[in-house]
Amino acid sequence: MAEQNILTGDLAVLDQIIGDLKEHRKNKEQLEKLNEIAKDLTKNIENDERELKEEIDGRIKESTASICEGYDKAIDSEKSKLKDIQSQRDKAKMAGVKERIANETKELRNQNEEFEKQIKDAFKMEKVPMYCSRRFYRIMIQTRGFADSAVYTLILLVLFLGIPALISFVPSIQMWMLIVYYFVVSMIIILPTKIVTDKTVGRHGATINAARETKDKIIANRKKIKKIEKRIHSDKNEEMYGLEDYDFKINEIHDSMEKIEGEKACALQEFENTAKPDIIAEIESRSKGHIDEMKAELLTKQDECSKLEALVKEQRIYISSNYETYLGKEFMNTEKLEELRAIMKSQAADTIGRAMAVSKDKR
Repeated sequence: MAEQNILTGDLAVLDQIIGDLKEHRKNKEQLEKLNEIAKDLTKNIENDERELKEEIDGRIKESTASICEGYDKAIDSEKSKLKDIQSQRDKAKMAGVKERIANETKELRNQNEEFEKQIKDAFKMEKVPMYCSRRFYRIMIQTRGFADSAVYTLILLVLFLGIPALISFVPSIQMWMLIVYYFVVSMIIILPTKIVTDKTVGRHGATINAARETKDKIIANRKKIKKIEKRIHSDKNEEMYGLEDYDFKINEIHDSMEKIEGEKACALQEFENTAKPDIIAEIESRSKGHIDEMKAELLTKQDECSKLEALVKEQRIYISSNYETYLGKEFMNTEKLEELRAIMKSQAADTIGRAMAVSKDKR
């Protein structure tokens, strides 16, 4: 048929064309169904394999957690013991440090107590007010050294600059009020200072100066004490604190924890080598067969699809080359071809080409 002009063909040729088109359409529909079946099988296989993997992972995780639970509890118990022993050791060390500081600073502290007693006795004998030995007195009356000068300057800056600057932001404050403030503050500083100076330095200057020198010695001793405390706290040598028993217990606990960790690792390795494969095999035995059946069926359907797809492609090429070329797209469906068949059966045309002409004339 491929070598003849189908337009001159009779009713038998037309029946052949209609049969070929119907067979092509039937094969296409069958191919679509096979593709849908293959698609569903692929989806079902993926779902079953995912569920299988999730079940295996869940069982493995549960079994592993069960193995680890006992060992982890034992390790936590050892950690709690270690924390308690470490706390006791720290307290023992702190007590030793305090004792060491007390011993190494004892002489300096005794000196300071003696110096304080000397000042108190001298002030009592000379009837000097005790506030003359206070830091504020020395700053305001006997300013000496950088530290005292800095504090004294800061006090003046606050009184004569800081507070007035804040007051100036109040809307109702007038200039005369600031002048009054400066006058009052100046009098508060000047007059009491003059009175206290006359009453103390003027009458007991030598005693107060001697007390000041003694106070300087006390301050120097305090600085030495601070340095000793810092040196002792930073000293890494702990031999003098008697912490050997604590260290022995701590090492014992560390060894116990390492042993438990080792046993845990061995248990997990044994599970990995023996129980895990058995668990996997047991779970797979329940569903692997069904999955393999679906995979085999999928391969069969894919093979059928491949063959049918090749046939459909071949039919399409044949129909396009041998039928559509003559009939055109308009008549390449069974409805139109059945119309041509009816025309030829009615004796209105004896060839396909004449039947096409009759069909067109009816429009």
